[in-house]
Amino acid sequence: MEPSRGSTAIAAESACRAIGLESSDILSARPVGGGCINQGTALRTTRGDFFLKWNRQADHRFFGVEAEGLEALEAADAVRVPAVIAASGPGDEVAWLLLEWIEEGRPGRRDWMRLGRKLAALHRHAGPAGPGARFGWPDDNLIGSLPQPNGWSAEWPDFWAERRIRPLARELRVRGALSGAQAAVVEAAAARADKLLGPAVAADGPSLLHGDLWSGNVLFTREGAPVLIDPAVYVGHREVDLAMADLFGGFSGIFREAYEDAWPLQPGYLRRRPAYQLYPLLVHARLFGGGYAASAVAAARAALGL
Repeated sequence: MEPSRGSTAIAAESACRAIGLESSDILSARPVGGGCINQGTALRTTRGDFFLKWNRQADHRFFGVEAEGLEALEAADAVRVPAVIAASGPGDEVAWLLLEWIEEGRPGRRDWMRLGRKLAALHRHAGPAGPGARFGWPDDNLIGSLPQPNGWSAEWPDFWAERRIRPLARELRVRGALSGAQAAVVEAAAARADKLLGPAVAADGPSLLHGDLWSGNVLFTREGAPVLIDPAVYVGHREVDLAMADLFGGFSGIFREAYEDAWPLQPGYLRRRPAYQLYPLLVHARLFGGGYAASAVAAARAALGL
């Protein structure tokens, strides 16, 4: 067998064993899009259809944190996510995640409106809180394939600067992706996080975030129901999700209108947006290189009003 096909079979058989099925219960395993990091398989079995994600290079915690994020979003009971059926464990040869199969459709105007309203409902959910703190997450998780440091902080601007901006800026500087002058601009934006972000989050309070909200992480069912996938969850300021949605495009303007009808943004969002877009741009600079480092510096300059 080819290595990739062998890995598909190993992951499919492991997933089926986890839910009490035998390899003979697998009717078909068809490759489908799994994103730029993982492989995806449409798995038909005698018990029904599933979506199987797998990654031979990852360890079992890779999909464990994704499962935890999906379950946290599901518990908020605001917007649909794929049901987690099972996930690989330490003894599995290939890391995998078995999810509910969702038949996709093409969204219309009402469907985008529904997404806006449901995202606002999700953001009304404050999520868990740590001892004496409101922002963060109990454990570190991932954004894409990168570690995402969390923990808890009583102050949102501190969390944003210390857990999101500075770690990536330091790493990119060490790797030579940011010059000293560029890193200084990013640091200046981090140093002013309290002034840039503090008043709006004080008015809004904490929100449970998807954390990686670009158009590729939103599906619509054939009935038009929006579904969020591939989260990088934590508790933060709701504008994080909206700024990322704006950054990479693909969202209907109707979505934003419906969101703001449900929960209007605080004045000055467009001034704060570059500070929130700085993080995903640093993530992309670390993952993909190219012009993302320069784009991150441009966002930092915009956040500073330069």
